[in-house]
Amino acid sequence: MAVPIYVWNGTAWESTGPTIPASPIKYQASAPTSPSTGDIWVDSDGDVDSGSQQFQRFRFVASGGETTISGNDANGATLAYTAGAELVVLNGSTLVRGQDYTATNGTSITGLSPALVANDVLEVFSFIAFNVANTYTQSQVDGFRIGNTLQVVNATYSSVTNMSSGTYADTGLTASITPSSASNKILVFVNQSGVNCSANNNGINLKLVRNSTDLITFAVAYCYSVSGAIMSASTVYLDSPNTTSSVTYKTQQARYSGAGIAQTQANGDTSTITLIEIKG
Repeated sequence: MAVPIYVWNGTAWESTGPTIPASPIKYQASAPTSPSTGDIWVDSDGDVDSGSQQFQRFRFVASGGETTISGNDANGATLAYTAGAELVVLNGSTLVRGQDYTATNGTSITGLSPALVANDVLEVFSFIAFNVANTYTQSQVDGFRIGNTLQVVNATYSSVTNMSSGTYADTGLTASITPSSASNKILVFVNQSGVNCSANNNGINLKLVRNSTDLITFAVAYCYSVSGAIMSASTVYLDSPNTTSSVTYKTQQARYSGAGIAQTQANGDTSTITLIEIKG
């Protein structure tokens, strides 16, 4: 049976892990009254789950003359320990294995020298390996990450970009990311702000590009009779770049028709692009 240990810190009982106990030690079911700083209380009926059990404590009170201790202790617990992983304490003093006692069979402490005298308190602490059941390996956990976010890259751009040609050119909004696996995907969020038709019968096209590859045209704005119409355009695109090299995503614009210029980030509006790597 594993039992919790509490140490009085001067104000309250504080739970502590397995340590070499100090003296005095209180082994009882309820918290001692009027403790002194440094006192240790071992909760005698505080069972814990065996899966997290770290040590057991046995307490024997001598009748006198004993050189061997075994069987049930003063609290009815049967002595059991792992040879080489035990600690034997006599009246608060730690005994030396192989010199003051012998512990080899896991059920008895023999060769006590000198022999115990009446009312000696011999305590045996049996330390137990910590075992956790039903655990997952890192590769197994990674296998659960399908669809999970691995990294996020965000960028903004707020300088006005003018276009008076029907040939696509960069808007200035761009971001780069390096996928950790060629099987992963990149989820792209774009919000292009300050999209402006500067003249009547003027329009603007916007597209998303990966490196030099066109991915999607996401806006065709056209001003029939109103100049200076400022708006925004957004897109969400799931891309499969199939690489572990750095890739760059950007938007490009072109004048759709008519005279005048097409603009993005008009009046210094801020455009944003966010790249999210998704495990494939």
